[in-house]
Amino acid sequence: MKRKSIYMMIASFVTAAIVFAACTKEMSEVRLESKLTTTEKMDVTSDSATVVGLIVSEGQGITEKGIVYSTDSLPTVDDNKAVYSGNEKTAAFTVKIGGLDYATKYYARAYGITSSGTIYGAQLTFTTLPVPPTVTTADITSVTGRTATGGGEVTVSGGADVTARGVCYSTEHNPTLSNSFTTDGDSLGTFTSNLENLKGNTTYYVRAYATNSAGTNYGPEVSFKTEVALPIVTTTPISNLVADGATSGGSVTDNGGADVTVRGVCWSTSENPTISDSKTSDGTGTGPFTSTITGLAISTTYHVRAYAENSAGVAYGEDIQFSTYPTALYMVGDGVISDPSHIWDWTVDLPMIPVNSHPNMFWKIVWMTGTGGFKMNSVKDWDGNQFGTTGDVTGSINDPAGLVYTKGGENIPVPATPGYYMVVVDFATGKISISKPAVYLIGNVIGSWDTANLDGLFTVDNANSVIKITKTLANDDIRMYAWHPWFTDWWQSEFIILNDQIVFRGTGGDQTRVNVPAGSNTVALNFKTGAGSITQP
Repeated sequence: MKRKSIYMMIASFVTAAIVFAACTKEMSEVRLESKLTTTEKMDVTSDSATVVGLIVSEGQGITEKGIVYSTDSLPTVDDNKAVYSGNEKTAAFTVKIGGLDYATKYYARAYGITSSGTIYGAQLTFTTLPVPPTVTTADITSVTGRTATGGGEVTVSGGADVTARGVCYSTEHNPTLSNSFTTDGDSLGTFTSNLENLKGNTTYYVRAYATNSAGTNYGPEVSFKTEVALPIVTTTPISNLVADGATSGGSVTDNGGADVTVRGVCWSTSENPTISDSKTSDGTGTGPFTSTITGLAISTTYHVRAYAENSAGVAYGEDIQFSTYPTALYMVGDGVISDPSHIWDWTVDLPMIPVNSHPNMFWKIVWMTGTGGFKMNSVKDWDGNQFGTTGDVTGSINDPAGLVYTKGGENIPVPATPGYYMVVVDFATGKISISKPAVYLIGNVIGSWDTANLDGLFTVDNANSVIKITKTLANDDIRMYAWHPWFTDWWQSEFIILNDQIVFRGTGGDQTRVNVPAGSNTVALNFKTGAGSITQP
């Protein structure tokens, strides 16, 4: 019984071994099917892209793997392929595809070659980037001293819209958009470019350019040389203007590529004077210069231009208009009087006083009637160079400068309240002021040389047609003046009382001095009659 059991156990082990061996053999012959996929695209440029594949299952083995691609869907190894040549043991494999066309849509997928055929992964797409346009440069034509004509042709857009095109130019080789350039459209095709503001007798280098979203591309370089150009000259504003002369000048900023042989200013009573008119000669070469204009007619409008000459001809600066100052000025009209028995009309003149050291200014204290108006003239006549106001006015009679009118052709209305008023004309600014009179004493007689010192201010007595002051004065020379904010010093509008008459300094030198005794003095001025008096109690 014992031996029989042993035999049975041995038989069972043998049977189990046979069954196990059979099962092991069957399992070793089972293989998963080969499988891969395409996972991502990256680093896309205008001519390349990188695509990543992944082996999901190697199955019976993959002898070659990589990426296939085409501009058509579902590419195969019969289209374009890029074979992976890296580490064979990695499941993921990265392949860079090169030699692609710009701005083009591609289809790509991973592939693998097995003993039973070729397998493919999922398909993905990518589009390569555009490139800058292709452009050619045209020859330069129509060359002058300051201008030329160029252009080019955009032959290939580069896969994106052309947003700008033109030419860039410089006196150095290979100009770019950081130099001077033109802008001449935004599309394919030919274009013309106008080169301006060039320097005379100078070699320039030119390249056409075209721009899209990928950048800017340049055409081949061409060159040309400008002719000798006219100089470039500017005119200096008028200064030091007087009745018969002025100062101007200019600056030659560019000689045009040739020596400037003469320069100066020319002037005339007509616009745009030339060297055929009156002129100065003020040196040669470039740079600033000063010109003194003489022999002008008084109270006359002139035009002046700077000029400069080289071998190409004569160039001119801008036209500047100016008017000489009159040596005399008169008020005419029915709104002012100078004598109690005579009301002014439009045929009688009232002379104004020149402001000393200010040839552009005149002043006068006059009685205004409260109605009517007046104008100014440089001669004792209603006709000729008479002027009034444009109607524009600022300020009020209570302002220090008073009612300020802009010089023009209309009548100047007088204030509605009759009385004394001070009129000041400034030819430099073209302004006319009507203000309340401000007459002062100054000097040792009141112990002060301060301008517009209230301690020396006269009182305006319109009821009695006088302007007067009663004050204790020192025994000294008496000095009087009329003050206005447009003046710069008291003596410019100074006057004295001499032989019971008001005598104005005007443009003259220091006047004869009149001494007053110490003590209380009354100084009275009647600007209607021109009479003046200094009395003691």
